[in-house]
Amino acid sequence: MTSDKHDKLFNSSPRIKMSASAWYHFPETAYPIAELIQKTESTFRGLLDFHEDTTFRVTAIRKRTKHGQYWSKVKTVELDCRLPLQTAIQTLAHELVHAEQYHQGRLVASQSAASGDWNQYWNGEHVKVRSGYKAYRALPWEMEAFDREVELADKVIAQLGLTFEPSRLAA
Repeated sequence: MTSDKHDKLFNSSPRIKMSASAWYHFPETAYPIAELIQKTESTFRGLLDFHEDTTFRVTAIRKRTKHGQYWSKVKTVELDCRLPLQTAIQTLAHELVHAEQYHQGRLVASQSAASGDWNQYWNGEHVKVRSGYKAYRALPWEMEAFDREVELADKVIAQLGLTFEPSRLAA
């Protein structure tokens, strides 16, 4: 990506951030993901109820099996910079469902002052979080996010007329 194109993208979208590792080591996938976020955010906003100050960070997530994550305390969606664009838009939809869950107060995370342990509450009820992939997929907030991600991504793609070439986003 040329410097001018880079400056235009990040100056017009100050809530889209990119880590140094994404910037320098994975520009061929990281920049198209940042452009994808820029092009789709307002359409996702029309479909989901997430905080207006939500920020987006494109980075190399250390755990390679994790495509994205939502940090509720700082209202930030992180996407792995190495994802194919079709996976990135679906992951973005998934993480924005979590942003909506927190914003609406259906999902709450709180840290115990006494023990330092984190507690998760779904619709006001405490949910014990167990380790393992099966347990993760059975969490009610994850079940909702997985149930909605494909439909949301497809709606955004259709509304914006997006097509995905192997390494580029076309509109």
